[in-house]
Amino acid sequence: MNFVNTLPYISNPIEEFSDFKFVSWEKEIYPKFKGSVKEEEADFFSNFIMKNHLKSVIDFGVGGGIELSGIIEHLKKKNYILNSVEANEVDDEFIRQAQQLFKKNKQEVVMHKANWVDLPNAYPSYTHVFDFGFLTGNSLTYIGGGTRDYTRKAQQSIVSKFAQLIKPGAYLFIDSRNYDYIRSLMNLPIQDVLKNFQFDYTVYYHGSGKDINVFPAYISDTVIVLHYYDRKRKIWAKLDLYPIYQKDMVEILNKDFTIEKIYHDFKEGKKEKSLFVQYLAKRK
Repeated sequence: MNFVNTLPYISNPIEEFSDFKFVSWEKEIYPKFKGSVKEEEADFFSNFIMKNHLKSVIDFGVGGGIELSGIIEHLKKKNYILNSVEANEVDDEFIRQAQQLFKKNKQEVVMHKANWVDLPNAYPSYTHVFDFGFLTGNSLTYIGGGTRDYTRKAQQSIVSKFAQLIKPGAYLFIDSRNYDYIRSLMNLPIQDVLKNFQFDYTVYYHGSGKDINVFPAYISDTVIVLHYYDRKRKIWAKLDLYPIYQKDMVEILNKDFTIEKIYHDFKEGKKEKSLFVQYLAKRK
């Protein structure tokens, strides 16, 4: 089977890594892959927060807490104190990782357990709305299924839930992988996909990107299956994701927000090939 978009790769590794052991992505791959926050990433967020005098921050999908913890630490070094730092998460393993990290770094972060579809309801309850909300790491694309139209409507519903927790005139920062670029690889042979899915060492590859291959093993308009191969430990995991294309994201955000800037890998301007596309939007 020469082509990447073949059904066997939805649940199985590609032949090159056929002897790798399948593991939990959240527990075994994510912590090592994510690594610590790089200076330019923390700078990007802290400079924006300080410039706009933002005092209350919410991370809508905190994961293991690495990004939020790094931003808090960076602001602390600049003597900028946030009045409220809160985080939302539904995955128990990520909640455990995040709480452990915040405790280790002596950071006061209120953790809310809630599924996005239930927002603004959470445990414990939210008591106020925020100056700045962010969701990074491609998280919105866990939502969807079926047709592209269904996925767009489901993701639209979640973004509107986020909007309920952001003050009018306040900001949302959200990203996704560059699915327009991934889709362009749909019918290439595997080796060509591997070659074209190589990227410079960016802020999102600040963990063990040199040890872990990320590979779009199955590509369609409605589902992307990313494989994570840890060559050193000979383990692998996968994520089934529902792609959001740039045109769709603009439409989704425009319902409750006004898009102020679009970035590719944290740099302004249009770019065909990038790992991530980031959107800075202001609540209407």
